[in-house]
Amino acid sequence: MVSVDEAWAKIQAMARPLSIRRRRLEEAVGCVLAEHVRAPIDLPPFDNSAMDGYALRAPDTQPACAEQPVKLTIAGEVAAGGWQETPVVPGTAVKIMTGAAVPSGADAVLMLEDGRLRNGCVEIRSPVSSGQHIRRQGEDVRRGDVLLEPGRRLNAQRLGLLANSGIVEVPVFRRVQVGLLATGSELTPPGTSLAPGRIYDSNRIVLQTLLLNPGGRCEDLGIVADDPNAIAERIRRGLSADVLLISGGVSVGAHDHVKRVLSELGMTTVFWRVAMKPGKPLLCGRLGDHWVFGLPGNPISCVVGFLVFIEPLIRRLEGEHDAQPRSARALLKKGVSKKDARRHFLTAHVAPAADGRLEAAPTEKQGSAMMQALAQANAFVVIPEDRQQIPAGEEVDVLRFSD
Repeated sequence: MVSVDEAWAKIQAMARPLSIRRRRLEEAVGCVLAEHVRAPIDLPPFDNSAMDGYALRAPDTQPACAEQPVKLTIAGEVAAGGWQETPVVPGTAVKIMTGAAVPSGADAVLMLEDGRLRNGCVEIRSPVSSGQHIRRQGEDVRRGDVLLEPGRRLNAQRLGLLANSGIVEVPVFRRVQVGLLATGSELTPPGTSLAPGRIYDSNRIVLQTLLLNPGGRCEDLGIVADDPNAIAERIRRGLSADVLLISGGVSVGAHDHVKRVLSELGMTTVFWRVAMKPGKPLLCGRLGDHWVFGLPGNPISCVVGFLVFIEPLIRRLEGEHDAQPRSARALLKKGVSKKDARRHFLTAHVAPAADGRLEAAPTEKQGSAMMQALAQANAFVVIPEDRQQIPAGEEVDVLRFSD
């Protein structure tokens, strides 16, 4: 049996990002950037107006006051997407729309509501500062600047920056393909009648949903009974995946066949059994280039194993080189305790307190099969190996379901 830290260290040492591919932006959503991307153009690409108004020469407005407004002749109009070749000369102004290129000669923009249009002129009642309401070329990004560094997952904001720079495709790490298999003769799919001695399978839907967070793509391999031949056949089918998750059948009972079947198929064991609760009978191995995890059948054990080991592994395989379990610090609202030297994970709800700091409230019921407690939780309170009790008000580590 290994500690949680030892098990995670073994995974980190072996995790390598998948291959790099070029993808169009619309196909790269959720992918992780594999190389630096530099700006091919300035942003903005030209001086443009931040307001609807009048492009003018600021010195022309300096004498302006309410009693003696300055009058500038309107010498044109430029809309977004347009371009005026004629420069703005002393005594003139140009009507301009938001985003439109500022004509040469102009060094400021007067807001539309601050001027009064009359008889082909704009009346100005207060001085305008040079540079007012002008977005300068390159003030956001200069050509050649690094737009994004490798290891960044491409979300809406980052894709918007790339598109705004005229970039069509980028190098990204390939997305992880996950195979998901539930074992157990007692399992029945939801929606069918429940025979005596059977239970409904929940692990597949829970894992499928958790896989949406790191962007994993999942092939559902269904449910298989506790039969070694059937398990072996289903595992072979799932080896098209980069990561194969098998829930149930990894303990030491007479009908727990998964570990033996995987060994017969050639799996190299990375670790088996971890000093944590819940989730002790957790198996991690490699079958060729494929990662294989045998997760306990109890639902909360399954979730803990996924969040501690599999979710950060998937993020590393997809190019997040330094990915770690999603942990945070929170104040404990109620004291907790344990009796053994394993690391314990307690279902809890974490939320900001009035002062902005996070607070963690353990659920009333605790146990590896307590599904209502899991439904109430968005995190796990972590009790370290070397602590038996933690009083209320102390700051603790929490393992979060997501950011």
